[in-house]
Amino acid sequence: MIDCSLIAYYMNLAKSIYRHKKLLRKSRIGFFNQTMSSYVTSNEHELFSKGFNVENNVIDFVDAQRRLGETIEICEFKHKHFTEFLHTLPHDDRMYLKERYLQEEEIINDRVDRECFDMIQEIEEAVSYRFLGNEPATYIDDAPDIDQVSEEEFEEAFDNAFLKMISRLG
Repeated sequence: MIDCSLIAYYMNLAKSIYRHKKLLRKSRIGFFNQTMSSYVTSNEHELFSKGFNVENNVIDFVDAQRRLGETIEICEFKHKHFTEFLHTLPHDDRMYLKERYLQEEEIINDRVDRECFDMIQEIEEAVSYRFLGNEPATYIDDAPDIDQVSEEEFEEAFDNAFLKMISRLG
């Protein structure tokens, strides 16, 4: 089964990279434009000093910058390899992808969609190994039929997925 939304995502990666970089710049500007000194303020009952919490604010800012930077790096990797793939396609196939996924025309070419989706799966696998340090998730096409999986195999797969999730959080 071909995931058309994934193909559309890849066709719009350049815009996504641009938006992420713009968000990165805006967050830097916003962080450094705020007051980082203490000031006096009041409510109806009292006058008090309020200050910039360096520890919380800097940690949050640095974490957000790091996550955005990693996201941009992954998107640029995907975009580079997907663009290289697009340049290997005949002109008519590239035009089909642009018309269908960028201009949202109601046309279908299963062969080109399949080729594109296969390449996207390869790129996603490379991203999993290179950036995430783990094996890629099983694709729907590669997954065994749920009726053919024994209860023990299902429980083992569930436990492994749960342990991976816990290890990422910890």
